[in-house]
Order: sequence, then C-alpha cells, then structure tokens
Amino acid sequence: MGPRFRSLVAAGLIALAGVGCKGGLANGDAGDEAGAASALACTAATDCTRSEIDHEILSAADCICLLGCPFHIMNKTTANRRMAQYQALCTPGRNAQGQPCPIDDCAQPALLECSQNMCIPAGLLRE
Repeated sequence: MGPRFRSLVAAGLIALAGVGCKGGLANGDAGDEAGAASALACTAATDCTRSEIDHEILSAADCICLLGCPFHIMNKTTANRRMAQYQALCTPGRNAQGQPCPIDDCAQPALLECSQNMCIPAGLLRE
C-alpha cells in the first residue's frame, strides 16, 4: 500500500470517525496528512482506540466539550497525549469560551483493528 493510498484512507477514516454521535463534535482534524497517518499508526489492534479529541490541544483556545462520544479513531499514544493536554489546559464541562457543555447520548461504535499498520474500524478493509 503506497503513501498516497494511506493518506486517502486516513483522511476518509477521520471524516467518518465522527459519524454516529448526536449533537456532533467540535470542528477540527488530525492536522496534515502525515499527522493523520501517524495518529492512526499501529502494530496490533490493541494499539488502537477512539477519542473525542480530534486535534492537539496547545492552548485553552483549543479546548472542546467532551460529550462521551469517542468516535475519532487513533492510536493510544495519540489519545493519551491529547487527553493529557486536555487535562492540563481545559476545564471539564466548559468549552474554550467558558460556556457550559451540553449533555449528549451516543451509540457504541464499531470495534477497531490494525490493518497494514493503520487503525481502522473492524471489517472495513480486507485483502
């Protein structure tokens, strides 16, 4: 699988990752194509997870409401780093403007697998 295909798959997964959460999530993405691909990098399914935080939180202005809808697919390293950023810079229950966060209700997302060193929803790509 070439780098262009990986980038297209990564971009498609990021676009699909937020589907299924009522009320939606804050705007944002995993950054450039290389950043998106590295956020999806894995060697086994146990490396993969989901998170609500779809971008790096570098300042309080990047804070989002965490609604309990972890649909953004990424590796655990990326998810843990972003959660640590959130915990250091954000106020739980408040968005970047200090407004209260809404309450949301979510459906369970599909299981994840590691296919060709990328975290993907189980059954998405088979060769």
